[in-house]
Amino acid sequence: MRLICALYIFGLAAPFSLSLQAQSRPPITPPRLISIPKPDCSAGKSCHGSHGQVRLILDILEDGKVGDIRVELGDEKLADAATEAAQQAEFVPGSFLGKPQSMNFVLNLHF
Repeated sequence: MRLICALYIFGLAAPFSLSLQAQSRPPITPPRLISIPKPDCSAGKSCHGSHGQVRLILDILEDGKVGDIRVELGDEKLADAATEAAQQAEFVPGSFLGKPQSMNFVLNLHF
């Protein structure tokens, strides 16, 4: 009788614990880039003629606008042009449990 009761209890407990694990991982949707202007490196700008990569960490606010910007990689001249362009970028904000949430976004630009 003990063995049958133990199997019965574990049989009920296993699906219940799996459903709790599935619910403990809330759906997260990352921010999505809609548009970004081309960085201005025309003649007369400090980045004119420079080549390289810039990686920025953007804080995308709940309304989809860009908040703080941190340069993670890249030449200073190129990073300035990339930062100016990133400030004008438009995003669909990220969400947590269906509600808009401020999130980070990694932006890589190649010049």
